[in-house]
Amino acid sequence: MRDFIYSTMTDHATAVIFLHVLSAVIWVGGMAALWFFAKFLGKHPSNEQRLASRAALFKKFFTFLAPFVLLLFVTSLFMALGYKDNAVDELGFSLDPHNLELYKYINIKGAIWMIMTMNMIFMAWILNRASCKLCHVKKATDCFWMVTTYLLPINVILGGVEIYIGVFLRSSF
Repeated sequence: MRDFIYSTMTDHATAVIFLHVLSAVIWVGGMAALWFFAKFLGKHPSNEQRLASRAALFKKFFTFLAPFVLLLFVTSLFMALGYKDNAVDELGFSLDPHNLELYKYINIKGAIWMIMTMNMIFMAWILNRASCKLCHVKKATDCFWMVTTYLLPINVILGGVEIYIGVFLRSSF
């Protein structure tokens, strides 16, 4: 597996980076557009049915995003594991202090990605409750407000931080 990652990063690094950036743009940009839509374009839905259909739209959008999140994860692993040998040796000792610092930023990006993914899964669970006819909430608004008020903006902000760290890392090579 290690040889496959190294040969891929050696022969197709530009394609891996392109797919990584494309996935990040679709994920973070899509969530920003979704938040803008929920926050400014549809402040007060006239009835409960419209709000339930909006929750269903959000669910469909998260289903659309899932392959891009997976692609982002795979390309991140390829880039991180391809870079790891520049920072540490097989026993975990530092080879170069500069590369080790950059590798720490790569690990920070991984932690932020995990938080964003868990947040997205939580949002999908909430939206599933909001559009479920058998759930025990009185109205879909009981479930939907948390996504549009807190969870979606958190992912947009964390995604912006991720993109900034990615640009920083790319300019550091």
